[in-house]
Amino acid sequence: MLTKCSPDHFTCRDNQCVPLEKVCNSENDCTDGGDEIDCFTAHPLATYISTSPPQIPLPFQVDVNIRTADVDLMNAAVRANLRLRISWEHARMEMRHLQNVYKRLTMYNSTLWSPNVQTFNSLEFATTASHPVIMAKRLSPGKRVDGEYLSFPGHGNPVVNIIDLHTHTYCRYDLLKYPNDIQTCNITFQILNVRQDGLKWELPSSSEVKCPVFHEEFWVKDCRFLLPDNFSSRFFVQLTFRRKNAYHIWATYLPCILLLGIGYGTLLLPLDNFNERGTMSLTTLLVFISLYAQTTASLPRTAYLKRIDLWYVFCIAFLTLVIFTNLATSTTTNTRGTTAEGPFWWHPSGPVEQRNEAWSSKKLSNSSTQQQQQQEQQRHEESRRKRKELVLKTASVVLGVTSLIFIIVYFTGAYFTM
Repeated sequence: MLTKCSPDHFTCRDNQCVPLEKVCNSENDCTDGGDEIDCFTAHPLATYISTSPPQIPLPFQVDVNIRTADVDLMNAAVRANLRLRISWEHARMEMRHLQNVYKRLTMYNSTLWSPNVQTFNSLEFATTASHPVIMAKRLSPGKRVDGEYLSFPGHGNPVVNIIDLHTHTYCRYDLLKYPNDIQTCNITFQILNVRQDGLKWELPSSSEVKCPVFHEEFWVKDCRFLLPDNFSSRFFVQLTFRRKNAYHIWATYLPCILLLGIGYGTLLLPLDNFNERGTMSLTTLLVFISLYAQTTASLPRTAYLKRIDLWYVFCIAFLTLVIFTNLATSTTTNTRGTTAEGPFWWHPSGPVEQRNEAWSSKKLSNSSTQQQQQQEQQRHEESRRKRKELVLKTASVVLGVTSLIFIIVYFTGAYFTM
């Protein structure tokens, strides 16, 4: 066609000249809009097969952006929302009208080959949040063809496929150090429409992984891109989580320490206040058992003791010893007005009731003898009281030092395992 336009311009029907860079740019530069007709950007060559990859091995690159990640402890899984940016070269494809660095690819009456990505170790199939976007990345200036369009070869101008995925993947959690645990989960991806050794990874550019910035329960400590080998059609994204301690500090440790202080405080009450000592220590123990049951119900069952189990077991054992001490040093008055000692108390001189009966059986009428009897009984009671006070003081010191040592060792170990 005879035209006054140079090879760098498109000729409109009215002989208007439009630069090739403005052809198919979604703007009508020609009066009749002829520059926006037949604007398909992907044109297959004669060797193109829509069901087969462009070549074997196929140069491949993946960038992973992990937007959100959620740990599912009860189901031993991790949920993640990811954006995969997959790049490869399509040597059997000619691309046109790439004015921008990125341009969406469209094809007339055919399907553009793209990798079929699925998670390998998932509890359910990965679902796409939106329709995948396939674009061309222009890296070369392009070739002018007959004053009609700019042509870009598939080699040197990669195709980019952007996929948003929701994954629910199995993850084996190690809860031995819970709640100071660090968890590592692998999300395995498989390219299904490429044979096992059909990819050639472009390293190190394929190792870019962006971690999620915020999570309510965990710090995302590390994200990595892993490959079995340089030609595998399978790749991994490894997530490393470190649990935040603020929740358990306020919801577990601080209440438990306060309850331990209340239970320990019963050993410092007066000896005669057994009702207060027994009621407070027993109530505190019941609260501990309730907290332990609540914490256990929120965690999966394991065949080993977790760090949080050791904490609760110590607290329950500590309060049990406090209750035994209070019982051993108790003194109650029965309906006859006589006193009864605690169930674990040793009576070197026999119970009070036996001595009273022994003295009454003698039927002594001498007032001096009765006075001696009362004095001896008072000495025995004073001796028992001193021994009980000694038991309380010894128990308070031993249990106090033991609990202090345990708390220091426990939190020191938790700090060094972070």
